[in-house]
Amino acid sequence: MTHTERLKRYEKSERPAIALITNHGYAGADLPIAGAPDTGGQNHYVNSLAHALEELGYRVTIFARGGFPFFESQRMRSEPEMLSDHIRYIFIPGGGDAFIRKEDIAVALDEEVEWLYRFIGREAEAAGCDPWRVYELLNTHYWDAGVMGVQLVERWRDDIAARDIAAIVESIVPDDAVARMVEERHFRSVGEVPGYTLGHLLLSAHGDASTNTLDRVRAAVARWTSVKGGAAKAQSYLLETVGRVVETAGEGFSPDLEPILAANALGPAALSLSPDVDARLKMDLQIVDRHVWTPHSLGDLKDYNFRNRPEDSRRNLKFCERRSHERMVCSRTRAFAATSNDIAQQLWTHYRVPIEQTFYFPPCLDTHRFRPYDDGEMTDTYAYLAETTGVAEAKLRDAKIVFETSRMDRTKRKDLLLAAFAKIPANGHETGGDTLLVIGGGPRNDVSDALREQITHSDQLRGRAFLLGPVPEAHIAQMFSLADVYVTPSEMEGFGMSASEAAAAGTALVSSDAVPFAVHHVPDDALICPQGDADAFAGAIKQLLDDGDDRQRRATRLKDRMQTFDWVAGTKGFLDHVRQHAIPVAEGRPDQ
Repeated sequence: MTHTERLKRYEKSERPAIALITNHGYAGADLPIAGAPDTGGQNHYVNSLAHALEELGYRVTIFARGGFPFFESQRMRSEPEMLSDHIRYIFIPGGGDAFIRKEDIAVALDEEVEWLYRFIGREAEAAGCDPWRVYELLNTHYWDAGVMGVQLVERWRDDIAARDIAAIVESIVPDDAVARMVEERHFRSVGEVPGYTLGHLLLSAHGDASTNTLDRVRAAVARWTSVKGGAAKAQSYLLETVGRVVETAGEGFSPDLEPILAANALGPAALSLSPDVDARLKMDLQIVDRHVWTPHSLGDLKDYNFRNRPEDSRRNLKFCERRSHERMVCSRTRAFAATSNDIAQQLWTHYRVPIEQTFYFPPCLDTHRFRPYDDGEMTDTYAYLAETTGVAEAKLRDAKIVFETSRMDRTKRKDLLLAAFAKIPANGHETGGDTLLVIGGGPRNDVSDALREQITHSDQLRGRAFLLGPVPEAHIAQMFSLADVYVTPSEMEGFGMSASEAAAAGTALVSSDAVPFAVHHVPDDALICPQGDADAFAGAIKQLLDDGDDRQRRATRLKDRMQTFDWVAGTKGFLDHVRQHAIPVAEGRPDQ
């Protein structure tokens, strides 16, 4: 089936639709994992979640930033991609035609939200429904996408409020004033202040700033009650309510502010006299909110991890800006998914998110892919490793292999892993073969250059430690299984997906105490070292290499523990939680 045929099949599908937004890095159907900047675990999480939703009977759109070239390619990220028959990628332009790192992505968000709003609007028009009914759920990932989700909901609220208020003031307020309100609804955030907007329209039709405020109120109330059929009691209620607000402000405000106070009191009071209209408006404004946020990481946590870093390295991470965005998203979102214990705790304690609105949803695994492989299944991977390292395949099979893979970023502390490995004897383990370290990840940058220098200038590392570059997808699962020990010395992780993948492969694990997966899920089975402590890492690696029985026992327990990390079961639980606490998501309809 061609790409065009798959896309048409997607568009004609009667499955309920769900939208995921992952806005930074190089998201797409083919992920350059451990190769491209800002691209890694989160993108893998989103794609895996989409596949689980597909299995449960949904069609999924993943929205990602586009308008710039794919990683290591001149092809623009603009045309839709099909991840599978029921999963499509749509690329959103905005922010220019170059890659933007996630710390700077705020400059693109307004343009992206505008494009996304119009795109979904066109889909709604084609489907004959309201835009907020196109997708059962809008699940955003990381703070930048969270901001987009909140702003999209706010735009839909503006549409609802402008529509309902225009109907309410028909024959009361001049048409041109109503048309201006509708046209400017997003700039004035009408959905945030429907009561004030109604009061302002009523007052604006009866005089201007030079007219006494209470006289304008009397005229507006008289017009409202005459058109709406109100009695003298209703007039009295409105006049007393507004008059009390204006008079109470009295000496505390300039008279110039009286019209604002009066409008803010008049609109809600007028709506209260039409309880059916008021209730419908409030219900409509709530129905449009189908947003659930999955932060993956939080600025407060990252700020804490970097608390002892020099200011020049902290400055580029823009912690203050990020925290402000995250707190706004938390205050305007009804449901959340926490991917680690630390994120759940931080949401509850520092971001004031209600516990009952949070679903614990750590990264899960495709255990059909990440599993122990036998020697025959790893033939091609041994050949790949021999070609990449220059070490003979027979020697590789006889060696004990220590493995790490992640993007080339200072926070991954690959330099510390090299320093620790330099303390490991070249062939001191129980089989007598060589002990080798292979490190995956890209892109080629100043971090990888520094690691090469570190290897070149160390007698203990030359010929024993190798940089593989980005590990091809065809070999990554087998590499986890091929390794004897997987090490992640990272000093900053939202979860630690590579560690969980190694565990599923039945590979012993050494981890820093900054990797939530190891600390919270397998603390008795992994060896956990203080971040930054090369001696502790060296000791842990040597312990596992020297004691094959201990290494195997730990590896087996890790593999067994990972059987509970199932994507489809986790996704079903997530949807059930959302239905119970926030959004009436329709059940999936798998193809017959």
